[in-house]
Amino acid sequence: MLKLHVEGGMEWMAPLTIIFLVNIVLAISCLVKVYAKGIVQERGILLVKELGIFALAFGVLGTVKALFMAFGSLSEMTETLPLNAIMGGLQVAMITALYGLIIFLVSLAFFLGLRYVVKTQI
Repeated sequence: MLKLHVEGGMEWMAPLTIIFLVNIVLAISCLVKVYAKGIVQERGILLVKELGIFALAFGVLGTVKALFMAFGSLSEMTETLPLNAIMGGLQVAMITALYGLIIFLVSLAFFLGLRYVVKTQI
């Protein structure tokens, strides 16, 4: 996992990891407040989903930036690179989008789960 963080670029992967951890803590906090105190935090529940959407957008932005830089470098080259080298670069560029998508899906699952718990508690 650490290898993927390094390959994906720490400037993109570290903020995504922080968003992911904050989102997990927020979801658990909302869940505890519903079960323990009967308090429904609508803003917190919506924030779980919105942080997931932000993570997805941030991951896609990281991928687009990496592809932009890679294509710029490729266009300046005079010799031809082997296809497997180009595909390896594209694979590395997709790491941030994949990680953002995973965070979004987990956030959406938390959001839907929290919505279900709130509806059954009322």
